[in-house]
Amino acid sequence: MFQFIPVTEGNIFAIKAIGKLTDEDYQELLPQLTTLIDKFGPISLLVELEDFCGWEAKAAWDDFALGKEHEKDFVRVAIVGKKSWHKWMTMIGSAFSETKIRFFYSDDLQEAWNWLRAGGKKEEKPSTEVLDEPAPRELMPYERVLAALDFSSHSDLALARAVEIARHYNAKLLLLHVVESIFYPNLDVDPLMLNPVDFMEMDQAAHDYAAARIKKLADNLDYPDIQHEVLWGTPKSTVLSYAEAQNADLIVAGSHGKHGIARLLGSTAGGIVHGAGCDVIVVKLAEG
Repeated sequence: MFQFIPVTEGNIFAIKAIGKLTDEDYQELLPQLTTLIDKFGPISLLVELEDFCGWEAKAAWDDFALGKEHEKDFVRVAIVGKKSWHKWMTMIGSAFSETKIRFFYSDDLQEAWNWLRAGGKKEEKPSTEVLDEPAPRELMPYERVLAALDFSSHSDLALARAVEIARHYNAKLLLLHVVESIFYPNLDVDPLMLNPVDFMEMDQAAHDYAAARIKKLADNLDYPDIQHEVLWGTPKSTVLSYAEAQNADLIVAGSHGKHGIARLLGSTAGGIVHGAGCDVIVVKLAEG
């Protein structure tokens, strides 16, 4: 399936491609893309491959036809994935299109966004002038504070800290919960014995529960400028992607404090710290 990631800027849009894509997925996507193109003109698109398993036969043709029909309607397309065959697939696709298409591994998500943003700017000729050392970065007030929530006691503290900071700076508060799909589990059993409908129903139930819970959290905060989302994906990459899409300038996340710094560096919080293009605050529980 396809899932749009909310984006705050210009003519750049982002979607996740999850699981195995079907003809029905493309029939739902096409009118949405057409509406965006009609409204904004040529657009740039970031496509994240999340647990991506390829296409059904008809969907593969839909993908090719979409690219050919709208190749002049895209400024740049960044494909973000984790596997070498994702990169190979992108290279094959770009050979048949006039659109600038580029592949990025998930760890280079920030670079993918920078490349898309550069697509709307005129390219400057390299200068031979010796430039002075850049001025130190000026500290600016936070305008968009993102709280990454997993509904644990850790995220309760992270949420409290995020609200405190947002109130101090009169910033927009963004709440995000990530649901990891179990539709394509790695199980050591014969997949023919599994009913995919059961997994789809469980996934949807988890998503609906999370959506209701995060809405209740947002309503109870009584904060004047708040936005909440539930997205499919892996926590680290989805938080980083949403932060970029929303131009967040601070991410607040919780971490298991009792396991020490080694645990932190291997956790979702550690991945966010190392991958974010903005400031990150990690709220740790007291030990004991």
